[in-house]
Amino acid sequence: MKSIRSRIERTLIAAALIPIALIALYVYLSTHQTLTNSGIESSNRQVELLASSVEGTLAHVPGDLFYLRDSNSMHHYGRALVINDAKAKEEYGRSIARDFLSIVKNRRIYNQIRFIGADGKELIRVEHNEKEGNSRILQSELLQDKSQSIHFNNTAKLNFGDYYISPIDLNREAGEIEKPIRPTIRFATPIFAVGERFVGEIILNVDADAFLSMVRNANNTQGLSFALSDVDGYLMENQNPVLNWGSSLNLSHGGNLKQLISANVVQQITESQNLTTLESDDKLITARPLFAAAGQQQPMGYLVAFAEKSTVLKLLDHFLIAFAIFFVLSVIVAVIVARVLSSTMTAPLIYLTQAADRLSKGDMNTEIQIKSGDEIQSLAEAFERLRESVKLLMKLG
Repeated sequence: MKSIRSRIERTLIAAALIPIALIALYVYLSTHQTLTNSGIESSNRQVELLASSVEGTLAHVPGDLFYLRDSNSMHHYGRALVINDAKAKEEYGRSIARDFLSIVKNRRIYNQIRFIGADGKELIRVEHNEKEGNSRILQSELLQDKSQSIHFNNTAKLNFGDYYISPIDLNREAGEIEKPIRPTIRFATPIFAVGERFVGEIILNVDADAFLSMVRNANNTQGLSFALSDVDGYLMENQNPVLNWGSSLNLSHGGNLKQLISANVVQQITESQNLTTLESDDKLITARPLFAAAGQQQPMGYLVAFAEKSTVLKLLDHFLIAFAIFFVLSVIVAVIVARVLSSTMTAPLIYLTQAADRLSKGDMNTEIQIKSGDEIQSLAEAFERLRESVKLLMKLG
C-alpha cells in the first residue's frame, strides 16, 4: 500500500519541477527564435552591404560607354567610316584609342575596350592588365574578327541609346578560354553615323574579378560564407574554387549551387527578384539577385550567404548546460523540501494512528494531545474525548 507521505512527496516534487520545465521550454524556444531572427537579420545586412558594393563597382560603366559613344572623336570617326575617308579614320582612330587608353588606366576595371566595325572586325582595341599594371593599344595585325561573337551580334540588333550586357563568363581569345582564366562581363552599344547608318559598336570588357574578389574576401565574415552564381545556379565564386565556372560555356564540370544546398532551395533562389531568406536542415540561407546596371530586369547572378545553424545557435548550448545544472539542483532541493514538508504533514497522522492502536489494546491512560491548530488538532481532541469517555465507562462498569 502506498503511504500518504510518499504520495505527498511526489506531488510536491512534481508541483515544483513541472513549472520549472515549462518555463525552461518556453525560454529555450523563445531564445531559439530570437537567435534565429538575429542570425537572419545579420545575414541580410551583410548580403545587402556586399551586394551594394558589387553593384557599385559597375555603376559607372554605362556612363563610360555613353561618354565614348558621344565623344567628338567618335562622331567624326563614324562619319569617316561611312565616307571611307582613310585620313580621317587614321586621325580620329588615334584619338579614340587615346580615350580608350585613358579610361582603362584610370578606371582600372576594364580588361579591354574595343571598337568593332559593322562587319565584325576589330578596328581599335586597347588592353589593360591590372595585375601587371600595364596598358597598350594593339597593332592592327593583332586585331581579330568578331563577326561570329554572340556579344557583337546581340549588340548589332539594338537601337541607338540601348546597350547590351553579357553574362559573366571566362574570356576567350581566338575561340579558346584565356589562361590564366579571366572572368569578364561586357557592356556594349551600337554606333550610328550619318543618320541611322550602323557603323560599329563599342564594347567594354569589365574584369569581373573586380567584384568577384569582394565576394571571395568576404567569406567567413561574422560566421558567413558567400557564393556567387549565374542565373542558372552555376557557381562563379565560392569557398571551393574547384566548383567555379562549371557551366557548359566555361569549364563544363557542372559546379552548381545544388552541390551546396538542395535543388528546391536553389530553385527558390533563382526564381526570386528580391532579398530572400531560406532554411535548410543545417543552414540559414540569404540570397539576393545582383544587377549589372540600374533598371535591368534580368539579374547577372545571385549572391548567396550561408550561416551554419550550429554557429548561430551556439548560445543555446550554454543555455542547455546551465539549465541541466539548474534542473539537477532543483531536483535535489525539491526532494529535500518535499521530505521535510511531508514529514511535517504526516507526523500528526502517524501519532494519531499510534494512539488509536493503543486505545484498541486497552491503553486508556495515555493522553492524546496535538497542538497543530488545524483539522488534525480537532481530530486529536475528538480522540481524546473518546479516550476519556471509554475510560469513564470502564470505571463505571
